[in-house]
This record gives sequence, structure tokens and C-alpha cells, in this order.
Amino acid sequence: MGKRLMWILWPSFIVGGIAEGVFFTLIDPQELYLLGEPVHWSPIAVYSVGFFMFWLIAAASSAFTCFLQRTTSEGAD
Repeated sequence: MGKRLMWILWPSFIVGGIAEGVFFTLIDPQELYLLGEPVHWSPIAVYSVGFFMFWLIAAASSAFTCFLQRTTSEGAD
């Protein structure tokens, strides 16, 4: 289980960091809007929340891939 968790979280961490870098290279955090209202958070807070959101999306993708790669014998456990 720990090995599979590492297969999910480590690559998704790297992808989350790259996605955040690309996203915030193109978009200024002070110009973001949430539900039609400007976001009044500090840039560090926006960067942090953005990173964790990208990491969560990448982790969900990796977890789904691991789920689809299971064999029949692994699914019975």
C-alpha cells in the first residue's frame, strides 16, 4: 500500500509544481476572480492554494490510473 501511495503522490507533486509554475507565469494572482469577486488574498496564499489544487487534481488522475491498472487478483484482495 505504501509503495502504491508513493507511486501516486510523488509524480503528482512534481506535476503540481510544474502546473503551478506554468499557470502563475501566465496569470497574476492579484487579477484572479472567484465566483465573480476579486480574490483578496496575499500572493503567497494564492500560490499555496493553487499548488495544492494542482497537486490534488494530479493525484486524483494518478490514483485513477492505478485503479485502472489493477489485475483481477489484486481487485479480489
